[in-house]
Amino acid sequence: MIKKILILIISLTMGFAPEINAQDISKASIEAEVLPITISVYESTIHIKNAYQMNLEIYDLTGKKVAAYKIDSTDKTIDSNLPKGCYILKIGRIARKVFLH
Repeated sequence: MIKKILILIISLTMGFAPEINAQDISKASIEAEVLPITISVYESTIHIKNAYQMNLEIYDLTGKKVAAYKIDSTDKTIDSNLPKGCYILKIGRIARKVFLH
């Protein structure tokens, strides 16, 4: 009798187990691979990580675009050669205010 009850409990719990399909697994692995874009500046050198195949746009404080670069690697260093001052760096939907020396 106990054996029949155990078999019944096991069969019921297996019937209510959540199903995992390959599509859910692939979505989770794609979402896990997205890394945040990082921007760092030292003097007039701009260092960008995780922005492969995106565009960097540089604006002065009046809103005028003063430079644009295509980012062709996941770890890109750009020597801007801009005059020192405050600028806005924009990559995709990310914007940062920086001071170039």
